[in-house]
Amino acid sequence: MLRCYDLVDGRVQSCPEGQSGMIQIYSTPTTEEKEYLTRICGIDAHTLDSALDEDAVSRVEYEERYTAVIMKRPRNFRFERHLSFKIATVGAFIFPDRIIVLQDNNMPLFEHGRMPMRGNTLQGILLRLLHHATQHFLQHLRIIRNISEEIEDKIAYAVTNKSLMNVFALRKSLTYYESATSANLLLLRRLRNDSSRIGFSESEKDFLEDVTIENEQCDNLANIYAEILEGMSNARMAVSSNNLAVIMKYLAIINVVFMPLTVITGIGGMSEFTAMTEGIWWPHAYGALTVGMIAAGLITYLVISKMSSNAGSPPGKSRKRSK
Repeated sequence: MLRCYDLVDGRVQSCPEGQSGMIQIYSTPTTEEKEYLTRICGIDAHTLDSALDEDAVSRVEYEERYTAVIMKRPRNFRFERHLSFKIATVGAFIFPDRIIVLQDNNMPLFEHGRMPMRGNTLQGILLRLLHHATQHFLQHLRIIRNISEEIEDKIAYAVTNKSLMNVFALRKSLTYYESATSANLLLLRRLRNDSSRIGFSESEKDFLEDVTIENEQCDNLANIYAEILEGMSNARMAVSSNNLAVIMKYLAIINVVFMPLTVITGIGGMSEFTAMTEGIWWPHAYGALTVGMIAAGLITYLVISKMSSNAGSPPGKSRKRSK
């Protein structure tokens, strides 16, 4: 689908239907549109495919008729069964009289965030695209931060499979974002080095420097949030393992306490105990057996508790207690 725009008083506005503008955006181009772009406009078929491939590398290419810039930008996030933050590729082809933008879905390219008044040339429109992508990344990183804090509050009380899946989904998304922002940062540095060759004005060079700084901050935030999520995942796994160890410890204590009681109960349930206490009235005999079982269980519990407390105390304290 083709959409055309023009710059009016520093703002991007849609052109009337049927009128071509200096900004031509092809969203999910058809076969006929691809043939027009390759045959009439002279865009290389491989570069055109790279502009629609989400795995393409961010780069800049200089051709005789145009300058091609491949960049990364985030897709609109979805929350179906679990969170999903993915990356898209956008290709910008700067001709002397127009700029052609290719993308594989119909997403806004200029409406995001505060639009600066700088960049009113074809080269400036390229910087607007990069500025828009950087602001979109920053907005998604704020959303990821808020979601991660909400998940952290939930798993502080109970670890559920849904919470863990959301943590892993966020970690996976941040891996994509780290790769994309790093690639865009290298692209921006290349554009800064080739600013004279591309034709940036002095104000546009300042604009490019601002976008580079914002993208670098975005890349740092993605790295920080990824490390936080990884640390949170490792901490929750360690806490879960520790809780499981404590539960197994109590189960082992219960098992050890009831082992002698099982032996005594087995003896008391056989006729030998009756023969052994033949001269004693049976309520007294079995009452004494019950008291003995309770005493044996209590003594076993106290011994096991003392051993476990000594095992968990520091060496210095255990030595002082032994003295």
